Amino acid sequence: MSDLVARLDARFRDGDAVQVATLVMAALVVTLATVWPTPGQGANESWYPFAQARSVFLALLALGYGASAAAESPRRAVVTGIMVFVIALVTIPFEVAAYAATYPATPLWWSLVSIPLAATGYLVAGVGLGRLARALRIGVMLPILVPATLAGLLFADLQLGWTVFNPLTSALNVSPWFVVSMSTLSLVGLVTAAIAWRGSVPLEVRT
Repeated sequence: MSDLVARLDARFRDGDAVQVATLVMAALVVTLATVWPTPGQGANESWYPFAQARSVFLALLALGYGASAAAESPRRAVVTGIMVFVIALVTIPFEVAAYAATYPATPLWWSLVSIPLAATGYLVAGVGLGRLARALRIGVMLPILVPATLAGLLFADLQLGWTVFNPLTSALNVSPWFVVSMSTLSLVGLVTAAIAWRGSVPLEVRT
């Protein structure tokens, strides 16, 4: 456990982690400030656009880091996944603030469940995308493949009329299919991470 904590601390001190986490937080603050109504504009419905923006941000973040983690050592990949999960949890206060101001029909527990679940599920999907790209020797295309994959999942859901992978509709509506898909991906990821962590040789942690 101490090794995991030390590695997570070192991972958060990496330049990319600090920059991306700061960028996500800044984007959420700007989004919330943009959609928040001024006095006299009527009902506050800021949660709806904010929840969708937050969902897309986290989906891209998880897919992107998952794709890059596919090329990392097993233990570093696990730590990267935990880092993404922590960043997702940090967005919850923003979500709660917007929800409290809007008080939509969607229950708050859905946001509290779907945010960490989606982060883990999209992360595992990103790892699969990264491994496929490496196998096909098109890793250089990942900056394009990541948003293209998310767009493809969104389009597929819209065509089927379901909410299985769509970050836009899943942010606003309770979807059992979304829970099933993300839970399945998350379970695969957790089992794979546990096996990778136990089977890999510990390397020196950078301090």
